[in-house]
Amino acid sequence: MLIPKYWAQHKQRFESSTISSGNTKQATIKRYGWSDTSQVAALDHAKTRVFEAHKHWLAGEDILRRERKEEYNEGNGIPIREQIFAEQTFPQNASVSITQVIVTRNSYGAQVANVDNIAIIDVDNAELLHHLYSDHYDRHGFIITAANQNQPITKGLVWSFVIIFALIASIIAWQSWSWLWLIVVMVAATAFLWQKASKEEQARQQKIDADLASLLSFMTDLMQKRIGNYPDEAFRLYKTPAGFRIIAIHDTVLPSDRLIAEWFEYFHADANYVRLCQSQQCFRARLTSKPWRMTEVTETNKLSKNIPTKDFWSMPIDDVDSEENELRYAELEAREKWLADYDKFAKGYKACRYVESFDGREVSDSKPAPDAIGEFVDWHDRVCQVDKDLPLA
Repeated sequence: MLIPKYWAQHKQRFESSTISSGNTKQATIKRYGWSDTSQVAALDHAKTRVFEAHKHWLAGEDILRRERKEEYNEGNGIPIREQIFAEQTFPQNASVSITQVIVTRNSYGAQVANVDNIAIIDVDNAELLHHLYSDHYDRHGFIITAANQNQPITKGLVWSFVIIFALIASIIAWQSWSWLWLIVVMVAATAFLWQKASKEEQARQQKIDADLASLLSFMTDLMQKRIGNYPDEAFRLYKTPAGFRIIAIHDTVLPSDRLIAEWFEYFHADANYVRLCQSQQCFRARLTSKPWRMTEVTETNKLSKNIPTKDFWSMPIDDVDSEENELRYAELEAREKWLADYDKFAKGYKACRYVESFDGREVSDSKPAPDAIGEFVDWHDRVCQVDKDLPLA
């Protein structure tokens, strides 16, 4: 798993002059550095990467001046920047561990399990809606306006009323009548259009709710077909706030294995999740709630929806003046206070709900799955609070 413990960034300005033309070029290069050893080693790594980029710049190459911060890696070779929260192995009491788990804090403060060899597949409702109802939903799960057949009728009515208003206004001006008649007609038309729009919105929401409700049966059918064709496989299915989570429970497997790509495609895994698994070479599962979904807490101002000081990796070292250090440490204290409150309130929500297990007919007859899988699943279910009567968030 590629999850560094320490991060730093280094920025340096360079100049280059050409003797023949006398022209001077300038460039400010910023790079991130990481290490499993120390913050100083991470800073040294960042400086080394800046030096390497500078060499390419001097050679006339078109380089990336400043690296972006990305929650999901897009192939730029930089690991995901997440704070390590805890580490453990499974089986817990065995002399030789089979599975390694690193729990990290993601960019919005939630705890995430990073697992090296137990397959976890994340499926989003948006992907499934687009797959099943491509004429009605785009790839982000948003309803396509053209699919709403009532929309042209509503636009036609609006234009009809505009024409009627113009005619009434002309007649009133010609006959010198009271403009109160126009106001009465406008109020009546507005009430009519409002009622019609409300009915259309209600019908649209009912369709979305029905389509979302159909996804569970689609997923269970998909899993039944899978174990029917591959009777040596077994899975556990969970419902998440915006989709599904699948855990393979028959054997361990690495993210680079060919079978994983097959599962990702078959179960319609979220594309961002697939990319992240490939980047960090691990499987991931969010263990605690997204803060903005904890509405009972955020709407009463007990907790902000956004974590303070997201850029906490830029921890000042010795080359920063004391005034900036004091400000930085104050920001980090605010972050730690938010995290403590978040962890407390997150206990009132669950990250997913257990639905059903699917075992192929040959699983029970074959060798048992490694103890690490059973222990990990028990730990996962306990931390996610899957069996508790709590809201999903």
